[in-house]
Amino acid sequence: MAALTSARNTPEMADFGRIQVYPVEANTVVYLGSMVALNGAGNAVPASSTPGLKIVGRAERVHNGIPGQNAVNTGGVAGGISIVCRRGVFMYAVNDSSIAQAQIGSPAFAVDDNSVSASDGSASSVVAATAFTFPVAGTPQLIVLNHEYVSKVVVTSDPAGTTYVEGTDYVVDYQSGLVMRTAASAIAAGAQVLISFDWGAPSRSIAGQIVNLDPSGEVWIDFWHQSTLAI
Repeated sequence: MAALTSARNTPEMADFGRIQVYPVEANTVVYLGSMVALNGAGNAVPASSTPGLKIVGRAERVHNGIPGQNAVNTGGVAGGISIVCRRGVFMYAVNDSSIAQAQIGSPAFAVDDNSVSASDGSASSVVAATAFTFPVAGTPQLIVLNHEYVSKVVVTSDPAGTTYVEGTDYVVDYQSGLVMRTAASAIAAGAQVLISFDWGAPSRSIAGQIVNLDPSGEVWIDFWHQSTLAI
C-alpha cells in the first residue's frame, strides 16, 4: 500500500487485551494504582528495580475482592489472591532528573511501583574504538558487538576521519548489540570502521514508553510499548 496523501480514519482495537488477571506472589502486597510486574514464576509483585521483572500495567482491583481493597497476600500462598491489571497510558513520578522533553518516545525504566527513570541503572563500561568490517553487499549487513545492552554507539571510518550518522548511515539494536548499515549509508559494503560504545547489563526493567511530561513533574508512561529500539 502506498503512503498517505490525505487523512485516514485508522481503526483502533482500543480495549483488546487491556485488562488481565494475575496471581499475586506469596507474602506480597500490591497497592491499587501501583505499577505491577510479573516475577520469574509469573506471579504479580510490585514493580521495582529488580532485574528480569516484566511490567504488566496498573493495579486496578482485587479479582473477586472488595472494591477499593489493596491486594494483601501477607501470609498467603502464591496465587492465594489475584490482581486485575490494566494496560494503557498512566502518570507516575520521575525518580530523578533523567526525563525531559528529549526523552519522549524513549523507554522508561521502573525504579519502584510508583516511579520511573530514563536510566536503566546499568554500570556501563566504555569499549574504546575497535575495528570492525561490514560484510560485503548481498550478505547480512550486521556487525555483532559481542556485548548486550550497549549505548553511546559511535561509528567512524577507519582510518578515523568521517563520523557516520546514526539513523542515516547505520542503525543500532541496543539490547542485542547489533549494528547494521542502512540502504542509503555512506559506509561502503565491506568497509572497515571503528566502533566505540558503552555496555552494561541493566539493573532495571522497562516499564514502557515515555509519552509526555506533566506540569506536576510526573510523566505519562505507555505500558503497551515495552520494547527497546530494534533493527
